[in-house]
Amino acid sequence: MIIIQDTREQNPFSFAFYGYEITVATLKTGDYTLQGYEEIVAIERKKSTSELATNLGKYRDRFEREMERLSKFEHKYIVCEFTESDLLQFPLNSSIPKRIIKYIRMNGKFMRKQLHKYEEDYGVPVIFCDGKEEAESKVVDIFQEITRQHE
Repeated sequence: MIIIQDTREQNPFSFAFYGYEITVATLKTGDYTLQGYEEIVAIERKKSTSELATNLGKYRDRFEREMERLSKFEHKYIVCEFTESDLLQFPLNSSIPKRIIKYIRMNGKFMRKQLHKYEEDYGVPVIFCDGKEEAESKVVDIFQEITRQHE
């Protein structure tokens, strides 16, 4: 199994612990896919509640275009490196400086509602994880299951 990572991915998953080879390429959709399954699977990774807030706010149009492209894949996921509880508490415990929080007009409940809408409208499941390591493990599980299904 060779995992393809998008060239724009910052602080990427390593997958070294799992013994999988990683290659870097420009992906039109998502942050990760599998070699030989590029038209079947796409995983969009969200590193933080702040990143998600930016996607649902300032870059909403671009994010919705990404969701539209993701919807075409047989296997598509948004894998979050934070828990649903972390999301619901947004902007608390985010990387947003305290002096700026008072200007934030988005809250976690709104963000969760939007994610539910995307799950329904585009068929893209959202997976919440408790940190980067759990998110990496979940992505590996997804890839292993897909390869089993398509053998």
